[in-house]
Amino acid sequence: MRLNLKTALKSFWWILVLGFIGFFLISNLHRVEAVIQRLPISTIIYSICALAIGKLFLVAIMHQSLQQYRVNLSAQRCFKIYNLTQLGKYIPGSIWQFVGRIGLYKEAGLSNHTIRDTILLETFWVVFSALLLGLALICITQYEFLITLFSQLPSRLLIIISSIAGIVLLVASIGTWRNKLIDYSRRLMYTPTSLLIALLIWFFLGFSFWITLLPLSSIEIGLVYIIGLYALSYAAGFIVPFAPAGIGIRETILVFGLVPYLDTNTAIILATLNRILYIIIEIILASIVMLSKYRTTNYQ
Repeated sequence: MRLNLKTALKSFWWILVLGFIGFFLISNLHRVEAVIQRLPISTIIYSICALAIGKLFLVAIMHQSLQQYRVNLSAQRCFKIYNLTQLGKYIPGSIWQFVGRIGLYKEAGLSNHTIRDTILLETFWVVFSALLLGLALICITQYEFLITLFSQLPSRLLIIISSIAGIVLLVASIGTWRNKLIDYSRRLMYTPTSLLIALLIWFFLGFSFWITLLPLSSIEIGLVYIIGLYALSYAAGFIVPFAPAGIGIRETILVFGLVPYLDTNTAIILATLNRILYIIIEIILASIVMLSKYRTTNYQ
């Protein structure tokens, strides 16, 4: 019953977000056309290339998490597994990419214990690096945005976050649990390679968004700030449980962060464009994998 309710809420969120986007684009068709016309083709190409590179580094961090547990899957096989399952995150339920990943990992001979640990490690590396880098870069470049953002959060959410932090601190103070927590924390530590890959992920994904802003802003927008904003929006989209693939949440934070530089309508258009390009890249990469599997089957 709880699972059905959760799926229903996520389906409702999908409908709400897509309904808003459809209504907005139709109501502002002339503005959308004006924004697209001001974006050079070269800018779109650079944005797509940066998104593709960022996605490849996401595959690389998956590969690193497997190697951390001494699982020797080739980079090519990791590319296939990762990209075959990514579109599953858009299905209401937000678990289907993990279900697909688990199935393919089992085909590769991984144990349930190893599958759990590698997925948790990969997810932690990606989300924690996004959250930490996002907060750090925004604090450095425009801390006022964080103050405004936190002031807009519902008080209940802040209470929940504070409660979770209190529970973690309480558990950490208990001897038996403290040792277990320390041991598990050590497993989550970044290696130099995984840290570098994580930074490259957010550089390229942030750059893919930043480059589309330049032709439309009369005020200079710093690349460092946009990388931080993009990383923070990604982390927030992942953390919010009812938004499949963070859709709607990521775009809201991007728009909110662009208020000092662009009018709201233009910011919404550019955030939506970035999401569309992101999905297109995922479809292309998944298609490449499917095509390679089809050719391999035919040759056999």
